[in-house]
Amino acid sequence: MLINQQNLPLVAMEFMNEVHFEDVALLNELYELILEYEKTPNKDNRYKINAKYMQWCNHTILHFKGEEEEMLKKGFPVYMIHKEEHENALKSMNEVFEKWQNDEKIEYLKEYVCEFTPKWLVNHIQTMDTVTAFFLKTGQSLCSMG
Repeated sequence: MLINQQNLPLVAMEFMNEVHFEDVALLNELYELILEYEKTPNKDNRYKINAKYMQWCNHTILHFKGEEEEMLKKGFPVYMIHKEEHENALKSMNEVFEKWQNDEKIEYLKEYVCEFTPKWLVNHIQTMDTVTAFFLKTGQSLCSMG
């Protein structure tokens, strides 16, 4: 297991926590496929990685879209900052996948999935998503509390 769901930070909106748990499940499945490919680097295992990676990408697109729709509905004041972080994350996901398709070197993909992404996800939840979820739930900014 790459990420233990129980170690994931929780936010004030349950729909966000649920989608984060789904992210973790997909990342854990992708991690297992990467390990399998390292043992047996064949076309079948490569196909399985590609399929799971695309499933994760599609899930992430919907994940971000759902959050962004809620932010717009509630008039979240720093919507564009949060949306920009989502756009940067999707850009990175696409660039990594493209590199994997072109050079077939598992090391770069593994580093992205196993090192970069878990850190990014936890940081994003602890910062952007925590503030966003609090605002969505209460209509208040954590920054204005005090």
